[in-house]
Amino acid sequence: AGVCVGSEDKRLYVINSRSGRLSWTYYTDGPIRSSPRIAEGHIFIGSDDNHIHAVNAISGRQTWKVDVGSPIRSTPVVISDSIYFGTEAGELFCLDLGGKMKWRFKARRAITSSPVVLQGVVYFGSLDSVIYALDAKTGWVIWRFRMAKATISSPCIVDNYLFTGSADNNIYCIDIRTAKDVWIYQTEHQVTGSPIVFKDSLYCGSVDKNLYCLDYRTGRLRWKFHTEGPITGTPVADNDIIYIGSTDHHIYALAV
Repeated sequence: AGVCVGSEDKRLYVINSRSGRLSWTYYTDGPIRSSPRIAEGHIFIGSDDNHIHAVNAISGRQTWKVDVGSPIRSTPVVISDSIYFGTEAGELFCLDLGGKMKWRFKARRAITSSPVVLQGVVYFGSLDSVIYALDAKTGWVIWRFRMAKATISSPCIVDNYLFTGSADNNIYCIDIRTAKDVWIYQTEHQVTGSPIVFKDSLYCGSVDKNLYCLDYRTGRLRWKFHTEGPITGTPVADNDIIYIGSTDHHIYALAV
């Protein structure tokens, strides 16, 4: 097993998870500012070189790359025989596993967040302040939900509820069946990271330096944990512990 990470130095690194030794390096022509996705024996990675790359996970050799015309800072999602990702030009692409384009959709501004695909629908946010739901096979719009400001937060979906953060300081809960908000929780600054749901709670960081724990059904605050710097990333839950990094140079492990 390997740890895959992209870097500003234009390289994709694969490191042996047991030894910490470098297994191989793959070169692109631009900084890599998104996370890789491993699926179907390949690593799919977007780069600021305007290409999506498919790299053999074992050998590190390129299987294909596709020019999409602008930088990719959205982590690809692979569902069955399709790859979905957004670009800085505001396009959401759907490719097959061979790199052939199935369809593309144009939003008004950049798509930096990563899409979520559930039951034949692709959900994603854009810097145009809209959450989109598209038909995964055709790219046709099913609904739009407008927020007050842009989002780079990747959606999280649980029980027909979509959760996302926004630069308008809010955490949103949207019913994906009606495209209406169920609740909105206001923090004291932008919410750039993505929320997660663990058991019956939603966890989300904010640039206001707090990690929030909310009842995911009602949006009621259960508690918040203060750090000494903005929280711009996404928490991770494992074994009843929530892990979160802060720009105060610390990683926190919180027992829940």
